[in-house]
Order: sequence, then structure tokens, then C-alpha cells
Amino acid sequence: MAPVGGNGGSGAAARDQSGEPSIQPELKAKLFRGVCLSWFFAVVAHTLNLQSEAILIRNACGGDLAKTARVVSNCNALAGILGIAVNQVGGRLSDSLGRSAFYQLGPIAQLLAGAMVFTNPGSLAALAWSKVLRGIFTTFSGTVMGSAGMRDCFEGQELGIKTTKAGSIIGLGIMVGPVIEGLILRRMKAGGERASYAILALLGVVNAAVSLQMPETLGKAKRATLDLAVVLRSGSPFGFLRIYSHGTAALKKLATVCVFQSMIDGKTMSDLTQIWLREHLKLSLEAIRNFVVSFGFLSVLSGAKLTPALMRRMSVRGFTTFTNLTNIIAFSLRGSMERSAVFFGVLPLMLPGVNGASSAALGPIVNAECVASGFGVGESSAWLSNLRAMAGVLATLIYGHFYAWCKRRGFYPGHTYAIAGLLGAAVPQALLSLAVGPAELAGGGAPAGT
Repeated sequence: MAPVGGNGGSGAAARDQSGEPSIQPELKAKLFRGVCLSWFFAVVAHTLNLQSEAILIRNACGGDLAKTARVVSNCNALAGILGIAVNQVGGRLSDSLGRSAFYQLGPIAQLLAGAMVFTNPGSLAALAWSKVLRGIFTTFSGTVMGSAGMRDCFEGQELGIKTTKAGSIIGLGIMVGPVIEGLILRRMKAGGERASYAILALLGVVNAAVSLQMPETLGKAKRATLDLAVVLRSGSPFGFLRIYSHGTAALKKLATVCVFQSMIDGKTMSDLTQIWLREHLKLSLEAIRNFVVSFGFLSVLSGAKLTPALMRRMSVRGFTTFTNLTNIIAFSLRGSMERSAVFFGVLPLMLPGVNGASSAALGPIVNAECVASGFGVGESSAWLSNLRAMAGVLATLIYGHFYAWCKRRGFYPGHTYAIAGLLGAAVPQALLSLAVGPAELAGGGAPAGT
């Protein structure tokens, strides 16, 4: 287990093989609280402008829904591609320099992104780059660094349950962001969309103050030697392929399952959902806000109570299969007709595996296999995030362009949700059932090629 950084441990504390104090409960608790707050503010930053961003981009596209869908999918794809280099270089640097400084990058990006659109609300370029900037650095400082910090402090089932509980804060963020945006849009009949970006910039300042309190979890004795040539080489967009060239047999299979599951993450589906709610279900601003808040509340309950309870009572294979099947059913039905009752009625089926929870039981095994493969925690966290980013790039391009193709050709665009269910639930379940053996779900690191 990773050692305490400069903030924890006394002279009498237990020490690991490196000679540094072992992780203390106080440091674990402080890190867990910090990650929860960091993820909360990251999700609020993402949901604070959901409707405002959709309205401004649609207006900048002249009301053309097909163009709007292409623009948002291309922005998500660009953020994913550029984020690969940032994640890999930053992850590698964090293995040498420690984690704490890198938590600041997301808040700084939120500040810049908010200021960019606030000063140029009618510019499609400003809107696009604001979306890309947030996508890159919020993911890095939140997902990559937060996951690395958690892996420094926790392992095994404890890591899985702590990650799931921290992930439940995502639901709280989903609730708070739209409420703030709804208040702004309702009280400011003109210019409310622009004002929401001023709040985004302010949120970046608050998040920066929170990030400054994050403890260091990687002790100096555990840090890799800083080699700038190696760091620069790690920026290769294909660095994460080392998972497949140097990883254990189990890692290759399980990482692939998790990557496909991420193709229906909330951030991947959010742009399509905003278009569907507004243009197909014809919901008002208040109704969309109420839906997002309700979904967030249910996600909090699910992440805090339902998912951990299922993980304790079910095997890794059983939990993963159950959540994949509920996602298959939910996404197959969700867009089957333009009716609010159908769209909302499938939410209970989505809750056990929502927002990446379907891979929660596999996560600790994947992390153990990364260690068994000899990969650094920060570096492998970046690689795993980049695999998900590549899946997100592919998914958003498929969903956005398939939706646009349906609109142009006169086909029913709701089939896009069925495509999402196929890629994000049916395919990973087939891989799990056909390719992953019982021993590979036990963890421990079978050598590559076995």
C-alpha cells in the first residue's frame, strides 16, 4: 500500500518496506473528503450550463439541430483526443512530483472557460473551446488525479466501495448545477445563458480553494525518478496501449470490458439527452431542470446505498452481469418512442449501473492487475482514463452523427439510444461471458500471454 505523504504519520507510526509511514486513517479520511468535494464541484461545473450551452450553441448554429449535434459531438471528440496527451503526461509527472499540485488544473480551466463564453456568448468558437477546455482538465484533475489518490490510500473491496460512495456525490452535483442554472434562467429573462458562465468562472475560484486543501498521498520514497525524456514520450497518443502490450492477460480483458461500459456514462450521453428532452419531448426549462435534479437525487441514493449493498451481496461477475442487463433494457426502451413516461419510466432500471457503476466491481481487480503489470499508479490511472476517453470520443461521434444521419434521412432518431445500449452494455456483457474466466476475476496478476 502507498505511504503517507508529508502531511501524515508520526515517528512512532507503522512503516512500510520503503521506510515511510503507512497510510493513516486520518489521511484516508481527508483524502476521501477531498475527492468527494472535488468530484462534486467538477459535476456542478459540467451541469451548471447544460441548458445554457445547448441554447447558445443551437443559436450559434442558426437553429440547425443536425449541425448542433455534429458540433457538440466533435467538441467532445476533440476534448477526448487532446485529453489523452494531458492525462498521460500529467499522470506520469504525478508519479514523480506527487499528486497535490495537479488537482488545481481543473478549477483553473473552469475559470477560463466561464470567462471565455461570458465575454463572447455568441461566438461558436468560444463556446466550442470552452467545452473542450473543461472536458480536458476537469477530467484530468478530477478523474485521473482523484482515482490516483484513492488508489494510493485504498485497495481491494474497500477501494471499490469507497469509489462508489465518492461517485454518489456525482448525483448531488447533478442536482445542484441545474437548480442554480434554472434560477438564473428564470430570473434573467434575457442574458441568463451568459450569466451562467459567470457563475462557472466563480465556481472555478471556489474549487481552486478546495483543491488547495487536498493532502499529498504519494510519499517521496514511492515516487518515480523524474526523467523529462520519458515524460515527453508518455505524451504519445498511443501510450495507453501498453496495457495491451505489457499488461497481464486479465488486465487486457477486464480493461476492455470497462471501456465499453463507459460508452454510456452520463457525460457521454448528456448532449444527446439535452437535445432529446428539449426538441423531442418538448419539455420546458423547468421540466428539464426537475428531471436532472430528480435523476441526481436518485443517483445519490443509488451510489450511497444500492450499489454498495449489491456489491457486498453479489459476486463480481453477478454484479457486473446484473447491471449490464438492466442497462441493456433501459437504453433499448428509453428512446423507443417520444413519450416522457417511457423516458422517465426506465430510470429505476438505470440506477444500479448508472455513471460507470456497472464497472465498480471490476475496478479494484483492474487496479490490482495494473500493479501486477508493474505500472505506476498515476500513469496507469491516466491510461485507464484515456481508454475511457477514446471510448467517449468514439461514442459521442457515433451518437451525434447517427442522430444527424437519422434526421437527414427521415429515420427515427430515437434509435440512437438503442445503439448506446448495444455498445455500452450488450457488448461488454458478451465479452465478460465469453472471454473472462473465473480465475481472472480473482485478481492477482496472471502473466501476460497466459
